[in-house]
Amino acid sequence: MSFEKLKAVAAQVLNRIPAVRGKGEQATKQSLVLPMLDALGYDIWNAAEVCPEYDADFAIKKAGQKEKVDIAIFLALLPRIYVETKSIDEILDGHEGQLARYFNATKSVTLGILTNGIEWRFFTDTGDPNVMDLQPFHIVRLDAPDQGLDVLARFAKGVFSADAIRDYATELRYTSEMANFLRKELDLKDREPSEYFVRWVLKAERMYDGVVNANVLERFRPIAKDALTRVVREIVRRSISAMEQEAAQPVGTAALGSTQPRIATSVVDTDTTGTNATSGAEQTDAPRHTIETTERELQVFETVKQMFDRSSFVGTNILDAASRKAVPIEIAYKDTTGYFGIYFNKPSYWIMRIVIEGRRNWVGFNIDDLLGTTLIPAGMVKLEPHPHADFRIQINGPEDFIALEKIVVAAFAKTIGDRTKTTA
Repeated sequence: MSFEKLKAVAAQVLNRIPAVRGKGEQATKQSLVLPMLDALGYDIWNAAEVCPEYDADFAIKKAGQKEKVDIAIFLALLPRIYVETKSIDEILDGHEGQLARYFNATKSVTLGILTNGIEWRFFTDTGDPNVMDLQPFHIVRLDAPDQGLDVLARFAKGVFSADAIRDYATELRYTSEMANFLRKELDLKDREPSEYFVRWVLKAERMYDGVVNANVLERFRPIAKDALTRVVREIVRRSISAMEQEAAQPVGTAALGSTQPRIATSVVDTDTTGTNATSGAEQTDAPRHTIETTERELQVFETVKQMFDRSSFVGTNILDAASRKAVPIEIAYKDTTGYFGIYFNKPSYWIMRIVIEGRRNWVGFNIDDLLGTTLIPAGMVKLEPHPHADFRIQINGPEDFIALEKIVVAAFAKTIGDRTKTTA
């Protein structure tokens, strides 16, 4: 999927809007929706992949006629994305229930899209599994100054990952909800703090030993407000001081990250499968304090996913340790503050870990050192072991992964073999 193509098609769609208005749902689907799906890499001419009017035999209308999903997108022979389209002249509010019925009844579907060709609303199940959230986790408006195409690129065929979408949606949803909660509780410009906040502060260890009644709350509300105001001012001063220091640094001594366009920024996620500790020069490999999934990282995943799709492992089942059942093997990715990881089914079953936005870029494979060494392409350099990966190779960019296909496939085999041993 080319990001430039996505931008070009979005521009074409905007130019078609006057001609589509008043023509109904089918014109919207044909002129506005399907071109965007095509730009995302889905084969809109292949009904086995992009199926219009998909029979949803789980939902029956009163007259006995089957309901149909406007567009069902299949990956690895399973419906993965449902798209419910409305006319460009319709407001999308109130149509979520129809999409939810389809989504909730199909376990393999992990992404629901509601669109009128201009506005695209994205839904998944960040709460109960297979139960579509009531609110979209992201909205793209093609007619907005910030179209949000960088986020839309996450849903392209080449990088589609159910786990990554669900993780991203969870981060977006709860970051927003927590920020709104904190803003409501802590922004005290024109009011006193809430009873909930004052009670929470007074219940802190060694804060207040008496009974917190109405009189106590009234007494401590202004005190809590003064304390909070003091803390907020200190934080602001510290932030301003840090920005001033950074601005005063000579060019080239600040963070030496990537100049590539950012795909999205989410909340900090610590590594759950290994230590974040590094030493020496390696400390500057990935100096990230937030998770920023970049276009280069998605390019790597797309390349590796293509290798998996043409390997002998695609379509096979492996044992799931939790359910003790055979489940389809799926390749996915997870971005962390230390590296960009690619894995099968669960992050702990990792295939490779990549640093591609640092001063020294590398890829680490889950592979035996001796075997990996024999497969290193000519001209590539093996690096010393690292806490995130024992076997590492220095890289320059996503294009290097083409030459690494033999090692990538060997890492597929090793990861699957390890999982078989673990669940045997």
